[in-house]
Amino acid sequence: MPDHRIARRAVVSAAASCLFLAALGRAADAEPSRERRLLLYNPYTDERFDDVYWCDGCYVDPSLRRVDWLMRDFHRDRVAPIDRGLLDLLHRLGEQLNGRHSFEILSGYRTDATNRLLRREGFATAAHSEHLLGKAADIRVDGVRFKHLHRAALSLRAGGVGTYWADQFVHVDVGPVRAW
Repeated sequence: MPDHRIARRAVVSAAASCLFLAALGRAADAEPSRERRLLLYNPYTDERFDDVYWCDGCYVDPSLRRVDWLMRDFHRDRVAPIDRGLLDLLHRLGEQLNGRHSFEILSGYRTDATNRLLRREGFATAAHSEHLLGKAADIRVDGVRFKHLHRAALSLRAGGVGTYWADQFVHVDVGPVRAW
């Protein structure tokens, strides 16, 4: 005569295993992407970056060096490390915009000399700008309405967001959360 307790345990165990495997499948689906890619374009130097800068939990050093070069102070050809948090912010902003968009980098890293020059020429640059630290970018996004870009940047609450309506660009940085 069969032991019903053993058969019932086997059924309960099999059901629990199925539920566990289904939950693992959902967790894998929900896992964040294993790579982060950016599309950047500097209209002043006509340089582009379209590559993975972060993969499997690590930043990709050769990609970071290429981004540093593209976002350099092109007025003086000075390169500084671009803050990785800024790259992640741009990546998140790209996701917020629901598509694979190219960020037009109007200004990335700036030397103090270039910052002073821009202020003398009448541009609204802060004396202690996050650009001086490689933590800011002035951007446009091809194919995205300016108002939509502005709202998307504000919604992230990830740092400063400056809106330059006349010139149609948005400043984003990884400093304190603020807007102007």
